[in-house]
Amino acid sequence: MIKNPDKTVAIYGAGIAGLTVAHELVRQGWQVSVYEANADAGGFFRSARIAEDNNMPSEYSWHGLGPWYHNVFDLLRQIPFDAAGSVYQRALSRPIAFGVGADDGQTTFNDGTGLLPGIGKVFRMTRRDQLHWSWLLLKAWTANRRSTEHFANLNAAEQWRPLLSAKAWSTWVACFGPWIGSDWTRVSLHHVGLFFRRQLFCRPTHDHPADSDGPAWQQGAGSGWLLLRGPSSEYWFNHWLRHLEASGVRFHWQQALQRLDYDGERITAAQLDSGAQVEAAVHVLATHPFAAAEILARTPSLERLEQLRLFKPLIRQGPHAQVSFRVAFAERVYWPRQRCALVLADSEFNLTLFAEEQVWAQEVSLGDKVASLWTGTSCVSSVPGRLFGLPVERCTKAQFIAEVKAQLLRCGSLDAMIREANGGRSLASFAILHFEVWHEWRFSAEGIFSSQPKWVNATGNLQWQPTQVTPVANLLLAGAHTRTAADVWSIEAAVESGRRAAQHVEPEITVLPQYRPIWLRLFGAVDDVLYRLHAPHVLDLLCAGLLTGLVLLVIN
Repeated sequence: MIKNPDKTVAIYGAGIAGLTVAHELVRQGWQVSVYEANADAGGFFRSARIAEDNNMPSEYSWHGLGPWYHNVFDLLRQIPFDAAGSVYQRALSRPIAFGVGADDGQTTFNDGTGLLPGIGKVFRMTRRDQLHWSWLLLKAWTANRRSTEHFANLNAAEQWRPLLSAKAWSTWVACFGPWIGSDWTRVSLHHVGLFFRRQLFCRPTHDHPADSDGPAWQQGAGSGWLLLRGPSSEYWFNHWLRHLEASGVRFHWQQALQRLDYDGERITAAQLDSGAQVEAAVHVLATHPFAAAEILARTPSLERLEQLRLFKPLIRQGPHAQVSFRVAFAERVYWPRQRCALVLADSEFNLTLFAEEQVWAQEVSLGDKVASLWTGTSCVSSVPGRLFGLPVERCTKAQFIAEVKAQLLRCGSLDAMIREANGGRSLASFAILHFEVWHEWRFSAEGIFSSQPKWVNATGNLQWQPTQVTPVANLLLAGAHTRTAADVWSIEAAVESGRRAAQHVEPEITVLPQYRPIWLRLFGAVDDVLYRLHAPHVLDLLCAGLLTGLVLLVIN
């Protein structure tokens, strides 16, 4: 705990983590100032409307909120939306349904019952595929140290490749980007296993009020993901900023942090790019890790300290180019079911797609003369496309747009869905009014760049995640790149990290935990012992023991 009668805090970064720190500390009577390099708040979650793009709402990427987002939902309950209720009550959609669509065939949805319903159908798996798929997933779920120290250094896609048929493998890994937020060429076995464990084994459930779509409902283990009922800045951050400003938080826009002054014990001041100097009892570095690494490098004595020296290896793999886009139509394009998103299983760019009007409130404008607005994301940047033989990271903007259009039009499952819902009309028969790519992306022969590079969980970077507490008495860290119980780069990790940073200042601040069933904890404890002994995984030994017992039984 930081004890200081001068309750002033300076937060650098107005993303979800930085705003969470501000939210928690202003409630505890602290004088909070937030310094943001951009002109608006929200970080990777923010949205924008630009006149030259038909005033369409666009976003860095579209985001869902899962049933294990306990700290997020708790926070949203505290932010007023209007006189009728909070952001949690008024701004969240009902669950969306994810479909997986191939270039040839119908889209498949998870419509079965049970713990992992319809998994074979959704991922085009044979019974043999399902057995091998389940076995590796169970091994990831039932490991502790083996997972964080070994599985975290193994690429998940490569671990499943020899176990699955080609069709099942390509379909399964296509869901890594849209669901986990990292691409299949980089994500680890640890994080794939952890993500699905969080989804299928989580408590408590979250009660949601009745709305125009029906009566009150619950979101719990295995439930679908929720979206906001409008653009993220308009339906979350604008309300949050008004609430924080009314509570006394002071915001300073387009004020990037240049360096921190360090006297060997404490941060004495912060220097901004504008030349201004900031003094506070506590400083919170809540920028993305690439900016944090640059800031720390300007003060070598800071950069060498425990936790802070982790930033260089943390960002070694570089940013993740997850490129979002919007496809606008002048006429309404219907979908055959309500609130459904589609993963294009055979897309080289690992595309995922959603029609905004399926969820957004009727009063939300889709843009000038826009009747249907699809938002999509390209989740893999290193796989060559089918038109030009170039990956996203080497495309021009025009080539990227042409590739995305081609991959959409060649997806037979998507076309079948559109034909089903639009009286037999094909997707190609609907003229595109406007195609927009998130305005911050810059395409060039040297690569694709964004003014706000995105860090994600990847193979080999788990060990470098810093904690929120640093060796400097009055310097804290916040962000989804720091170490959290959520342990997946996510909105939940960002909020949890902000709460943990604030909790170090005010211990009574609550951080909600993640749930793990007792049977998984027991298996994990046994496997920890085996891992220390360099023995095989507990499930491998258990299986070997059962087979040996069966052989002995037959022999006798």
